[in-house]
Amino acid sequence: MSEFTKIAGDYDKGRKGEAIEFWADEVTRLAHLDWNSQILDLGCGTGLYTRGMGVETSATLCGLDPSLGMLERAREKSTEVHWFCAVGEGLPLRSGVFDCVFSSQVWHHIVDRQGTADECGRVLGERGTVVIRTISHDQLRRKVVFDFFPEIMENQLRVYPSNDDFTRFFRVAGFASTEFLAYDLERYQGVDELIEVAEKKLWSMFRPITHEGLEKGVERLRQHERESPGEPVRNDETITLVVARKTL
Repeated sequence: MSEFTKIAGDYDKGRKGEAIEFWADEVTRLAHLDWNSQILDLGCGTGLYTRGMGVETSATLCGLDPSLGMLERAREKSTEVHWFCAVGEGLPLRSGVFDCVFSSQVWHHIVDRQGTADECGRVLGERGTVVIRTISHDQLRRKVVFDFFPEIMENQLRVYPSNDDFTRFFRVAGFASTEFLAYDLERYQGVDELIEVAEKKLWSMFRPITHEGLEKGVERLRQHERESPGEPVRNDETITLVVARKTL
């Protein structure tokens, strides 16, 4: 997790334009959450979504992340959330405690995904729900960022779990159902913003890129700027919510 610690100070810059209030509202609706709920944000990072769900629900929140650097930033956002350092496949939590386990753009980083699904099932109550914010393989193939940085698409297809993978993880973990909700939210990002994200590797997809691939992608963005001065890049927020329920 040293990579995340290195970028902790700039991490939130890579999340500009993400519709956090919208996603918090969707999680609240899908998991039937309210002020009396207990929510675990698994892989909370700097706490952007944890705090967003807290504002939306006034629920009791725990934020878990294996990076101490990220947690340090998260603690600056809220003293009301219970922040702690751990990994998903070994949750230091009592069984049956939570109403919802949420995670945003986390599962492609998890090594033991089946173990993590099992742990989610263990810490959830009888009617608990997992909501995962991820990107499906179909959505990955359509992402505009790969028009500029095509070298990294195949790596992302390898590391992101597919819908079939998620179905299997949660079926084996004893969940009653798993559904997939696809979203496509219109979003625009400035050329300089995208270049900073790529060069500082604020999105994990840029970590395996070669120096040559990075330079070519930055030049493609510069060419876009030269051809259309001041025009941002349309980079829609294409997201799938995986919703796994312990009971129907």
